[in-house]
Amino acid sequence: MNSARDSLRRAGADDLVELVELWVEVTAHHAALDPLFTLRSDARPVIERLIRSQLRDADAAIFVVDSQDTLAGFCCVRIDRAPPILEETRRAEITDLGVRVALRRRGLGRALAAAAFDWTVGRGVERVEVRVARRNAEGQAFWRELGFADLMDVLQRRM
Repeated sequence: MNSARDSLRRAGADDLVELVELWVEVTAHHAALDPLFTLRSDARPVIERLIRSQLRDADAAIFVVDSQDTLAGFCCVRIDRAPPILEETRRAEITDLGVRVALRRRGLGRALAAAAFDWTVGRGVERVEVRVARRNAEGQAFWRELGFADLMDVLQRRM
């Protein structure tokens, strides 16, 4: 974040309309990389319900950054629990992170990720995972620069 006009904060219900629009914009960017991410025509109300649910969930957080009088980016993080057969039973997952195309390369994504990391550590969780589409070279580079490495492959088969 480079500007005194940039501010990072926890999202609230007042952000809902802009969050939905930004989520649609970010998903359209992903759909251009792989049609698998193409939104259904009726996706907006579903996205709104999803965001409302995350805003109420004690094990989830949405961080946003305001820049140039607009919601410039967002990051969704949640805590997941594994079966109690493993030593590590909790992990965090950053499920979504996106910054408006026109406002990228200013450190907003890094600031959003850092907020998610701080929230995770504050919850006593020691590991964060993120899924990045293989065709998303920019996303792959971003997360690897932040210290993420391969854990497992997600395989798919079309039927």
